[in-house]
Amino acid sequence: MFAREASSSDIIKGALANVVFFKVDCEKGEGPAIAEKYSVRGYPTYYAVNAAGEPVERWIGYDGPEAFAKAVAAATRDTRTLVAKKEAFAKQPTADLALSLANDVATGYDWAGAVKYFKQARELDPARADECTRNIFMYMFYGADDGGFTFDEMKAEADRVLAIKATTREDRIDLASMIIQLARKQDRVPDGVPYLERALAEAEGLPEDSPAARTVRGLRVDHALLVEKDIPKAVGLRKAMLPENWEQDPKRLNQFAWWCCENGINLEEAEALVMRAVELSDNDADRANYLDTAADVCLKRGNCEEAIARIRQAIELAPDRDYFKEQLAKFEAALAQKKG
Repeated sequence: MFAREASSSDIIKGALANVVFFKVDCEKGEGPAIAEKYSVRGYPTYYAVNAAGEPVERWIGYDGPEAFAKAVAAATRDTRTLVAKKEAFAKQPTADLALSLANDVATGYDWAGAVKYFKQARELDPARADECTRNIFMYMFYGADDGGFTFDEMKAEADRVLAIKATTREDRIDLASMIIQLARKQDRVPDGVPYLERALAEAEGLPEDSPAARTVRGLRVDHALLVEKDIPKAVGLRKAMLPENWEQDPKRLNQFAWWCCENGINLEEAEALVMRAVELSDNDADRANYLDTAADVCLKRGNCEEAIARIRQAIELAPDRDYFKEQLAKFEAALAQKKG
């Protein structure tokens, strides 16, 4: 999106007017070496560096021309290195420094560190509280799988986001989707249901071609599964989200089978579909991944022996994948426990 808007947005052109912009393909030519030097972990990553090549600002992701211009302005306004900014913040904290450091650590996937700095920025400059709150919730969401935040902490920040006047209907729908994901992962589904139901009520009348429409369809699946507890309905709604001819697409077959596996439902069909994905695929790495899904489905069905057989097939196709060997150990342990 940035590449497209960079040539048409006057805001981006203005932001870049007084800097040298250098685009790097991190997968070609000198790109991999540059990516390693600057510890690039995700795309797009932006670095503002001084003449010595030292970072003075860095951030990850593209959130539109205005946000990009704001980040560039921060870099040109304070050209101290990030190391110097961290030292300055320790002596005399400011909101600007907190935001720079938050973006810095977030670029390195330190979600807890990003949340800490954004909270400090919110305290130091209440005028920017809304911006900070959105980022706090987002980075809590990213860090949820690592167990860094409790559901109650994330729920409190979600409520603050909902209270922001500029939060749109589409924002509220997206937030509900994230909350219900968190609630499921942390065994707090009853606490997530009110967000789900409010979002579905707000979605009434939303055009089917709106950006939030797919999220709404996913929420309807969640409602059928978690609230109505109507498994056939949930399965039907989930299939309806798939594109035409998905039954002939190995990746789509695998995605649907994995969804069934995660939810512990429709497992017999899930196994048949993912094995069809194995048959249709002509790529060994993909076939290994599909066999891994099949193995997990077999385990969910209580068939440890079949799970072991599937994962061994995956290991034959991708012997360098340590994860598959870990999976084999998991399945063998499950079989041993089953036998007592």
